[in-house]
Amino acid sequence: MKIIADIGNSQIKIATAENQQINKVNTFLLKDISLVEKYFIKICKKEKCSLFYSSVLGTDFEREFRSIVKNIFRKIIRFKSSQSFLSVKNSYSAPSKLGSDRWAQIIGAYKIYKDDVMIVSCGSAVSVDHVTSKGVHKGGLLLSGADRYIKCFSDIHNLKGIKLSQPKRLKSNTLKNSTIDQIAMGYKLMLTSSINKIYSDLNTKSKKKVLLILSGSYAENIPDIIATKKIIEPYFVLKSLALIENYM
Repeated sequence: MKIIADIGNSQIKIATAENQQINKVNTFLLKDISLVEKYFIKICKKEKCSLFYSSVLGTDFEREFRSIVKNIFRKIIRFKSSQSFLSVKNSYSAPSKLGSDRWAQIIGAYKIYKDDVMIVSCGSAVSVDHVTSKGVHKGGLLLSGADRYIKCFSDIHNLKGIKLSQPKRLKSNTLKNSTIDQIAMGYKLMLTSSINKIYSDLNTKSKKKVLLILSGSYAENIPDIIATKKIIEPYFVLKSLALIENYM
């Protein structure tokens, strides 16, 4: 059995994979690594498993994670960013500086859709990447995720208790009469206007409409996106890793 894992800054997403398709997606908080270990042991109890994963975390977590999985899986491969892979070219001069989750999605977008694609990945941070129909990564952009956005208000006395776990769906009028709605609308405008501006710029330069992929935990909660070609893929990192694993 093939197990695919996407280790992010706050969550670990795990799926089984067969014929480049993902199944049985489970999500764990990063702090619940003991539950991840129990889950791996359970699903690999009846048959030998291999693990293919991406991680954006540093050496301390990597050491802990490898110590947990080394006796569970017969084969373990960590996917890392590179200068090129499967005919896709990384725009970074230092390829390892691009998160491996973003790199996986860039490759996946090219191999699956063969189109000009803009990928917006919504997690702890919001990343934007553009890959052309020829497999050239043209760069990207990073924005604050909802949780990080809220933390910028934490040292303001009257706003310390504000909570915003994800972009809220609000009525169309911009100005609000409560602090929480004002903060939510501010985040909504920051996020949607940035995405729409980038998408509009890319379409101006492209000969045909750019495909927009919204991925990640908050993908379904981003309102007012203007894209005419749009796909919502909450688990696009896992889907991309399942594809890539076949070429490793």
